Amino acid sequence: MNQLLVIDQEWQDQAACRQIPVETFFPPAEQEATDAKSVCLGCCVKNECLEFAIQAGERFGIWGGLTPQERRSLVARRRSRAALLETATE
Repeated sequence: MNQLLVIDQEWQDQAACRQIPVETFFPPAEQEATDAKSVCLGCCVKNECLEFAIQAGERFGIWGGLTPQERRSLVARRRSRAALLETATE
């Protein structure tokens, strides 16, 4: 069963990247993400952006200051932590 992903995206109106060319956030290699990450660094909605990307399953681009690989690592750490907490409460 497919579930419709409904996420409040009003945070995008406050994003520091609104006036930056979108290609900045989709560099050809993750190692070239410095410019995008510097924009994200001071963004007041960085966390909302990151959570949106994770929930939406974004596989490309810099979101919330993280590359796709960094997001995958974050999700894996969260899952491991949740599994440990679940085990500890059993």
